[in-house]
This record gives sequence, C-alpha cells and structure tokens, in this order.
Amino acid sequence: MVFKWPSEWRDSDAMSYFISDFASTAVRPSRKLNFWSNLICAVCQYRKSPFVSISELKRCLAWRGVAPQCLEGVLEEMHNQKTVLKLEKLTETWSQWGLGVLVAPLTSVWRRFVIDTSEQKFVVISVLEECRSNLMSSVHYNDNLLFTIQEWNELALTFIHPNNLENLNTYLVFRCDIAVYGDPVSLVKVKAANKKTVSDISQIDIAIGKAKMTKSILSTQVKELSTKVNELLSAARKAKNKNEALSHLRRKKLYERSLLKREGALNNTESLLLQLQESQHNKTVLSTLKVGAEALKQNKVSLSEVDDIMDQLDEYKSYEDDLNSAMTSLDTTTDSDIGLSEELASLLAEDSEPPAKKQLQTREVIDLTEDTPDNSSFHDNSSFHDNSSFHDNSSFHDNVLTSEELEELYSIQQELENAPAPPVQLDRSQAAREEFDDVEHPVEREAPPKEMTARLSPELRRKPGRKLVGILLE
Repeated sequence: MVFKWPSEWRDSDAMSYFISDFASTAVRPSRKLNFWSNLICAVCQYRKSPFVSISELKRCLAWRGVAPQCLEGVLEEMHNQKTVLKLEKLTETWSQWGLGVLVAPLTSVWRRFVIDTSEQKFVVISVLEECRSNLMSSVHYNDNLLFTIQEWNELALTFIHPNNLENLNTYLVFRCDIAVYGDPVSLVKVKAANKKTVSDISQIDIAIGKAKMTKSILSTQVKELSTKVNELLSAARKAKNKNEALSHLRRKKLYERSLLKREGALNNTESLLLQLQESQHNKTVLSTLKVGAEALKQNKVSLSEVDDIMDQLDEYKSYEDDLNSAMTSLDTTTDSDIGLSEELASLLAEDSEPPAKKQLQTREVIDLTEDTPDNSSFHDNSSFHDNSSFHDNSSFHDNVLTSEELEELYSIQQELENAPAPPVQLDRSQAAREEFDDVEHPVEREAPPKEMTARLSPELRRKPGRKLVGILLE
C-alpha cells in the first residue's frame, strides 16, 4: 500500500512555509504544528514503527531533498502534550506519567526540551498503543496464551517493524501484558482477556514450552534430513560410475536411519505435548468447577424457606378464590336483562318456523291493497327499487308483517301458482313492440286476480300504504 501524502505536499508555496523553522520559540503557529504532528503520526503508523529518531524523521519527511527545519520545535510541543515521549521515559510508572502531564505546563516555562543527539529515540504513543492493541487482539482471538520466543516474535512482526521488536517486548512486560521465562528468554506467556495482569508461569507452562521448542527443533531436523536423503538419491541416479553411486547410497542409508530416529522422537514429543495441554485444560476446568461450587454454596436456599413461601402462595390463592366467589354471587339481574330475555325468546321462536315460511324474504314488492286499480300498477317496480321510500325509517316499523299475515300471504301465493291467469295485454306502439322484441326481457309476471285481493283480511285492508311481500318461485 502506497503512503498518501497530504494535499499541501504538492503545493510549493505551502511547503516552503511548512519546512521553514519557527520565527519565534515563544509563539509557534498552530497550523504548522498540526501539519507536522499529524504527518509524523501517519508516517510512523504506515511504517509500523512507533520508535523514531530525529535523523529518521528528516529522511522520511524530506521534501524534494530538503529536510524540515522545524522538527525539533514540533517534537518539543508534542513532548509537552505527552503525545511523544523519550524512549527512556517510556517505562515510568503511570502515576509518574500522570504527574508529568500536570506538571509539564508549569515547568515548560523555564525548562527547555533538550535533544541530546540526532539518534535519540522517541516514542509516538498513539502508534505504540495501536500496535499493542492489534497484537493482543490477535492472541486472544486464537486463544493461545503460551508461546516460545520464536513463535512470539513471528506473530509480533506482523504488527511492528523488526527494529522496534525489542522495545515493544520491553513495553509489554512493563504493562504486565506478557511474562517471560528463561535467560535468554525462551518462553512468553500472555495475560488472559479478562485479567488485569498475566498469571505466573507454572511448571506445566515450562514443560509445555520446552516440549514446543523440542518439537520445533525436531521438525526442522526432519525436514533437513528428508531433503538430504532426496539429494543423495538423485546424485546416485546421476553418478557416472558404479562406485560413486554406491557411495551415495551408503550415505543415504545413514541419513535414513537418523531420519527414522528423529521422526520417532518427534512423535513422542507431540504425544507428550498433547498430554501436557490436556492436563492444563483439565486444571482450568477443575478451577472453574470449584468457583461454580462456591457460588452455588453461597446462593443455596433452605428447605424451610421454600415451605414458607409455598404456604404463603396457597394462602393467597385461597383468598383469591373466596374473593372471586363473593364477587360472582352478586345479583346483577336488572329489568333490562328481563327485556333482553324476552326478545331472545321471540327470535328463537322465529328461527323454529318451517323452511318454506323462511323463504318469504323480500325480492319484489307487490301492492295488494284496495287502491290497486289495474294490472299496470301491479308491474310497477319503481317503488321497490326506490331505496328512499323502501328504507324510510319513519314508516318501516308500521309495515312489518306479523306471522298471521305471512300465513295468509303464503296461502294466496300457493293459489296464484296453481291457478293460471290470462296473459297481460300491454299497450305498445308498433315501433315500441319491435324494439321490445329485439331485446331479451325477463318474463313478465301476471297480475293477481281481484278476487284474490278481495280475500285479504280487514286488518290488512285498514293498513294504508302496506307493502306485502310475496316470493314468486321461479
């Protein structure tokens, strides 16, 4: 990935101002300070190198071959703000560091920041913390807390420059993130994710570390011997005479014997390593079970407390049952309920009528009163389709038929169906008849005979405007 320089890097006028030294040490423009401080952090992050010197910064930040003249002043301001520290100050305790943050603004008036040499190392705190965070996250993700020094260095080099590896390990030991064993260091143990400090290295950890180192050495030897055997076999095939070929084969036999021994030792070491790791895992599980047992012992509930709680629940339940029975025993019957009961009885009586009587639903409205003068008014259905007159709420209840009236209408309907009547003569002009014949029309119903109308009861005759409903079966 190519480093992305700021936009001012391509502006000659802006860079002429930025690479120049500060005109006064008392007042330093914030624009120039922010530009170089942000650029120093970005370059160190890109190079994975939080430990830098003045000479390295001048080489990295040279613009068109010209080194910035204000780097000492920028580092001084960053040092006062505790974003940059001298390497020898890195291992100060956190209390001393916090005290320095408070005292620095007061002492900076008379104590000038001094750079001993151009090779003096400085630490960019933000970049160092980012490298540390990435490395610890990778370890916790793999859930492996014990490493040989070779394994640890290979993992750490993915997050930091090789020149800064030793300083990073020193910082991690100071922060109690790792513990080292051996002189020289041969084993590294990382603290767990939920712990504040790393646990001590136990005898099992030491045994596992030695087994890992032995396994690594034997694996390397097996690879080398396998390569040597293949080379000797190839040389024997290419030999120019028999004696040279036999010499290569004798050496191949020797390497094969050594290879078999190394492979056997490697298998035994791997078996021992698995047993040690299983033992450590069992120890961790046992420790977890002990902690869980102690927690259960502290949170146990006595049997007498459970009995008391159950008795209280039974008492409350009986009280609720008595309360519900008392509330349901109240007489809530009122006059309105009695009226509703009578209405329900009448509805049930209507539902129990014969199905033929229930078919007397409203399909057509036939005016069978004495006011019907002729058949033409009998076939006038305009009053039936007129929703305003049919659904008039003021006269609707006066036109409701009783069961006796329905019986009478039903008998008249039966006689109308059985007794044929002469067809109705319609008075139409010749043009109207031709037009009428061309269009399909439903069969016109016959008018009821006047003698059928005369058979209506006097009660029906005395009801003015009564609309009697009859169903003509199709």
